[in-house]
Amino acid sequence: MSPMLKNIPGVAFTWLGVIGAAITLFAGLLTPPDMSDWAWWLVQNWQDATPAVWDRLAGIAGAEVPAILIPPLTISVFLVLIGIGVGLRGQRRRPPSVVGHPALQLGAVTIALLTIAYALLASTVSVEAVASVPSEAPLTIFLAGAAVSFSPLIAGSGSLTTPLWLVLLATGFLLLVNELSKIVQ
Repeated sequence: MSPMLKNIPGVAFTWLGVIGAAITLFAGLLTPPDMSDWAWWLVQNWQDATPAVWDRLAGIAGAEVPAILIPPLTISVFLVLIGIGVGLRGQRRRPPSVVGHPALQLGAVTIALLTIAYALLASTVSVEAVASVPSEAPLTIFLAGAAVSFSPLIAGSGSLTTPLWLVLLATGFLLLVNELSKIVQ
């Protein structure tokens, strides 16, 4: 297989992570009155889709995911996707291993993040109430996802600097286009 074709999975994982993280950040930064029509459409669909995905995953385990934990879980998974993409691109020179398989890594990280969320919520009476979620739970989940994405097991020796700057640039671009769209309307 040519070197260019070997890079495709790594590039795909990286860009999926960058785009997903940027949209997740964008969705969390604005309120509906601050959004143009296209931004409201994007954020509304994103905020409808992500809970559905997390509810389906949690439903497999017979659990529920409180709404307050959905954004940190989502951004954590996208950061891990970036780490996997960087790791895959850096893996060209290393022999493949079972632990390095992206689906296994992503599955293990998702299970770990859900386990952390469950452990934080285990002592609560109702997972439906936002008040029952410990205040440190979203930050803990985000930091765990960031730590995993930066780990050598996931990212290997690759650099996450460029993809993380791309997340910030893409989020800034979405914010800029949103503001310009409101001026034009």
